Amino acid sequence: MAEDKTAGVRWLLWLFAAIGLAAALAVIFLAITVARMGSGRRDEPAPIEARNPQERFAVADVEAIPGTDLAQIVIATEASISSGGGSYSSGGGRTDERNLLLLDKATGGTRKLLPDNGRRIVARYMLPAVAGASKGDGGWYSMTGPDGKDVTPPVAYYLLRVRTDDDRSEDVLLGNIASGRQDFVLKGIDGVDRIWMQTPTRVAILMRQKRKLHYRAFEMPELKLVVARPIEID
Repeated sequence: MAEDKTAGVRWLLWLFAAIGLAAALAVIFLAITVARMGSGRRDEPAPIEARNPQERFAVADVEAIPGTDLAQIVIATEASISSGGGSYSSGGGRTDERNLLLLDKATGGTRKLLPDNGRRIVARYMLPAVAGASKGDGGWYSMTGPDGKDVTPPVAYYLLRVRTDDDRSEDVLLGNIASGRQDFVLKGIDGVDRIWMQTPTRVAILMRQKRKLHYRAFEMPELKLVVARPIEID
């Protein structure tokens, strides 16, 4: 009889120990879950209030501009970011980008490249004052350094392709990072096929207008058109 009581007590002790272990594991699991929720990256964009309350925008990206004290802030429609779209400049063609702000990281001053958020940015390019640089996987232009490795030269100019109000054509905004001087150097074109630095101060563009192929070259920082030639394809 005594042996039966001892066995029963031992069984109860094992039961209580098992319950205690399960409770401890549950607490640890809950703590890990809460920590992950607190430290995880926020997927939902943070809305930004615009002057027009009917429009909702958010920050799509913030990235330092190589060789400068600036960072670029990409403003897009909140709905396009929430849907998980990709950037136009990276080839995704989904995020509805509407403006680009240049932020001085030291002073907090900003420069808005477009006057408002009413037009869609088709693509954006940050160009170095280096001839022959090519656009790499990260979106920045690169060149081969003295050691044979790829390096990212400082950004000197920017170019934005912006849809017109009727969404049927594009305007091309060209600007200088240092001076802030900019202008829509091309208006109402069908599209752009290639952009490259012909010299450290000359931006060349292969473009289409009225179903014809054209070559244009602009001298910086004056934003002056210096070459304009049609290209025959037959």
